Amino acid sequence: MTVLFAVGYLVSNLIRSKPGAFQWWAGRWGRSILFGIGVRLAVEERAALDPDQPYVFIANHQNALDIPVLAAALRHPFGFVAKAELEKTPFLGWVLRHSPSVFVDRRDPRRSLESIKRAGERIRKGNSVIIFPEGERTFCGRPAPFRKGAFVLAVEAGAPMAPVIIRDAYLVLDERRLVARPGVIHVVVGEPIPLENKRRRDIPALMETARRAIARELDP
Repeated sequence: MTVLFAVGYLVSNLIRSKPGAFQWWAGRWGRSILFGIGVRLAVEERAALDPDQPYVFIANHQNALDIPVLAAALRHPFGFVAKAELEKTPFLGWVLRHSPSVFVDRRDPRRSLESIKRAGERIRKGNSVIIFPEGERTFCGRPAPFRKGAFVLAVEAGAPMAPVIIRDAYLVLDERRLVARPGVIHVVVGEPIPLENKRRRDIPALMETARRAIARELDP
């Protein structure tokens, strides 16, 4: 499905590049994967998102299904925040390079800061992005500690942070044993957190606000 939809998106992008095309293709890619393993989505939107406003979507990260789940669930145009190494990956890297996604280089502090500034500028120009503040998969229903990088990027962009909570993906896919089963994955798009006039000194408080917003929805 990834190869099929990647080629389709790249060809359509060469013929005519249109706003929202990446979301259209990514949404169908995500739904095709979920359909293939018998997964249904239950999406709840807690607030109406402004279609003209860029957002930094921060989502918890349970396993490999999270990316197709988010692609299928979000109706707001978006790209991904990806590691710089992925830019050279066949198919995936080509698609991300021609999408609203941004690459962040984490190999050394100087490169990381420069790439965050470039990413922030793209977000300010209207590119919403999705980032996983945990930085790794948890393989369970509990959130892991948040890392600072996602919030440095959000403050640099100055765009509202919208928490996105994924529930029960780990019950559908046991990634470490390569076992999947049909089921329902719940997605909650929470109330955006404004970042207007926020600075680096506000990051610890923002991290705690975001952590509570996500943990509250994961609390059984």
